[in-house]
Amino acid sequence: MNIYYPGNDSYDYFNLYPNTRITLKINKNNSISAYFNKRVDRPGEPELRVFPKYDDPELLKVGNPYLRPQFTNTYELAYKLRWNNGSLSLAGYHRSIKDPFTRVYSIDTTNTVYDIVNKVYQNVGSATNTGIEFIINQDITKFWKLTASCNWYNNTIDAYEGELLFPYRRQFTIEKTKDISADIKVNNQFTLPGEIQIQLTALYYTPKNIAQGKQFARSSVDFGLKKKVINGKGEVTFSFSDILNDFGIKQEIRGEGFRAVYENFYETQIVSLGFKYKF
Repeated sequence: MNIYYPGNDSYDYFNLYPNTRITLKINKNNSISAYFNKRVDRPGEPELRVFPKYDDPELLKVGNPYLRPQFTNTYELAYKLRWNNGSLSLAGYHRSIKDPFTRVYSIDTTNTVYDIVNKVYQNVGSATNTGIEFIINQDITKFWKLTASCNWYNNTIDAYEGELLFPYRRQFTIEKTKDISADIKVNNQFTLPGEIQIQLTALYYTPKNIAQGKQFARSSVDFGLKKKVINGKGEVTFSFSDILNDFGIKQEIRGEGFRAVYENFYETQIVSLGFKYKF
């Protein structure tokens, strides 16, 4: 407890989270499945931490010890078709999210020297995802296997009005937004002579709406190689992730009295070399 959070806001943790699946096999090549899943995502220590973090003097980060868990109900209907050297999966789904938590940006008007924007974790009401996902697996040749997937969805963030407690009580507003987005992945696996396996993966995430703004598109090309050595007892691995260095998160935030461009420079571009030996 402190001057901003003086009370105890405990709640009952006991609940049921069912995960059910029913599959009807039409024949050996065709099947239909129905899913229902209820899950909870609880905030971790960084989201709850009440102490401000001064990475940037104009963008002050702080957690929220009153943050509530995020609950998601997922409904899905899927169809799968199999053939000799591949398969196709097609699914339609709807996710209903209650109390999603995210960073909320709000300007601190008490500072008269320079503008400070507070970045506070907060529950923001409700959201939904409704979309279609397909996954195809195909053996192109004896040494080349292709897997491709596309998740196309309508992302809806509902309007919400709430109150921030740090560094002083003030209201914030989330406007209702809708956006059509897609996540695309293509993975190639090659098995070459000399016990060499190569994997080449391409990812592309289209722009999408977030609370108070948008997240820009990002992509990644990853390469991996594995080779057996020493009569199969050893294994050499090499990987190069995010070859084009374009998978970092970039967001544009618009709030009352300010506009912010936020970039998170994750270590997405990594080169690694490994060796494993079995005695």
